[in-house]
Amino acid sequence: MKKTLALLLALVMIFSLVGCGGGETEEQGGEVSYEGAELVVATWGWAEAGLMKAAEGFMEETGCTIIVDPTSGNGDRLNKLMAEKDAPTADIALLTKSFAEIGNQEGLFEKIDTEVVTSLDGLYDFAVNAEGYGPVITTCRYGIMYDAAALEEKGLEAPTSYQDLFDDKYAGMVILPDMTSTAGPYMLVAMAEAMGGSQEDVSAAMALMQEKKDNIVGYYMASSDVVNAFTTGEASITVFMDINMPGLIDAGLDMKWVDAKEGSFAAPATINVVKGCQNPELAQLFVEYMCSEATQNIVAEAMNEAPVHKNATMSEELQVYLAYGEEAMLALKEFDEAFITEAKGEWIDTFQRTVNIQ
Repeated sequence: MKKTLALLLALVMIFSLVGCGGGETEEQGGEVSYEGAELVVATWGWAEAGLMKAAEGFMEETGCTIIVDPTSGNGDRLNKLMAEKDAPTADIALLTKSFAEIGNQEGLFEKIDTEVVTSLDGLYDFAVNAEGYGPVITTCRYGIMYDAAALEEKGLEAPTSYQDLFDDKYAGMVILPDMTSTAGPYMLVAMAEAMGGSQEDVSAAMALMQEKKDNIVGYYMASSDVVNAFTTGEASITVFMDINMPGLIDAGLDMKWVDAKEGSFAAPATINVVKGCQNPELAQLFVEYMCSEATQNIVAEAMNEAPVHKNATMSEELQVYLAYGEEAMLALKEFDEAFITEAKGEWIDTFQRTVNIQ
């Protein structure tokens, strides 16, 4: 009996020291300390440095350490989360809105605890998930981007719409997003609507892509594909993210931006708490930190992406190419993510069989 009591006492002492969140510990007085905890954040490899810069204040406040799990593409990151569903290694996952919607439907993420995450009311409406899942914390714009010098050399005017990109005069100059990417389905729906169709009927847009498939240099799945194509001269027109403008300009290209007639569209980055993660309480606190006005004021500088808090500030230098302010945010074309998630498989199949034939 004495041995049993001693064992129970030892267990009580252990559980009083170790929280349920893999490093969260309870100090005297009932206050929780996260000293020594490791919060694993799955994000894009190219975004690691910016995220760590933005998160410096969080690590100072909580005493935790953020460990970045860098996976280049949304699809790869989502597949890893699904494979680890029963024993996740990540606490937080950053995904574009369309891929996060798949994760929500697959039960990969927890809903946001609004008693902890109190800054949601300060975000633009599009940034708040209607069903209570992870909100948007930054956004990029997709629009038409081109090397003005390359077009001038051929005596060509800049394209003004997504449909223009398939015109014979631009043959051999254009690289576009693959249907498996974030931007591919968005561009398809935007063209379909402009051509008299809808998200339910993309046949006209798909037919145009099929008819003019030989005019397109290629379809990209990673940002590096576009950068390589532009810097080597393989392509000089694309539908791409605004955050890539500075890098291409620094490479010596005369880059220009066009808001397509069909509308520039957002690629919002969501922050999601992974269900069954090691640090659930700490993860919710990190969501609040990233949504707070103070952090949103620094994300443009730290992460080179547009903040989504209504009161966030941004330098004039960054406003040249990042969306800023209510007018710019409300002008971004939005899509029915749930519908696209459901239809995407069929679109990809048609696209791979008839457009980007391997």
